[in-house]
Amino acid sequence: MARIRYVRKLACLLLCAWIVVGCSQSEQPALPDQPPAEQPTMATAAPEANNAPTNTPAPAAPTVAPSTAPKAGEAALDLTRLWSYGLTSKRTGEALITEDGMHNLDPALVSYGYNLVVDKDGNTFTPVGTPLQGGEQLAATATYQEDSNMREYARIFTIMAPIRDAILYGFESTSRDEWLALTQILTRNNIKTTDAATVDARSILSNAQVYDYIAGGPTDGSPVMRYLEEAGLELKCLAFVDFDFTNPEGKNHCEEQNIAVGSGIKTP
Repeated sequence: MARIRYVRKLACLLLCAWIVVGCSQSEQPALPDQPPAEQPTMATAAPEANNAPTNTPAPAAPTVAPSTAPKAGEAALDLTRLWSYGLTSKRTGEALITEDGMHNLDPALVSYGYNLVVDKDGNTFTPVGTPLQGGEQLAATATYQEDSNMREYARIFTIMAPIRDAILYGFESTSRDEWLALTQILTRNNIKTTDAATVDARSILSNAQVYDYIAGGPTDGSPVMRYLEEAGLELKCLAFVDFDFTNPEGKNHCEEQNIAVGSGIKTP
């Protein structure tokens, strides 16, 4: 029950934060580009990899980087009891979950323009097309991030991190209605709204279908990881500007999906 209350509270708080962001974006002044930030240590790129923009500003050192460790009095999450335990993605060969893979987003940290995405050592990530690998955290900074892609990268993290945590680490305590509420912002932006004709390990699942697929006790995590990768990438297509979305294989997912690059993320 505690986890269910947490998911409901998180969905409500994030919905409020997204609405505030949508109202406040237009009030930010246009600011000049800054020199590129030092490239942080990054995880291995997934199939939708692409290059970081060349005009990334040098961000201030983060002031907060919440830990994924259990709070006092809380038992550590038993991964062996999760549907995703022991499963890998056939596309990447990577395990779906790891001991330090949760993001544990703190909604109190969400402040558009004043957030960074960092690794467990506090190294800042710059905007890339690769999906979340697990364990990334949101950090707060006192300095407004002048580069729009830097701001949007952190914003997209606040959308995808809770979705990723819920489906990979909290599915057993997340109802279908709670899942649909959490993914409402994807639906609002026409992301993952088309149902696959058939549901199997090679299907491109919709927001509703991915929940039902897991509820059926799958033995292949590939369609779930593809769902997460493509949902995050399509948000970036909408949000990033002056960004090359061509992956190492020469494909551009934004063009393939007819997404207007830089058209903006719609809030619920």
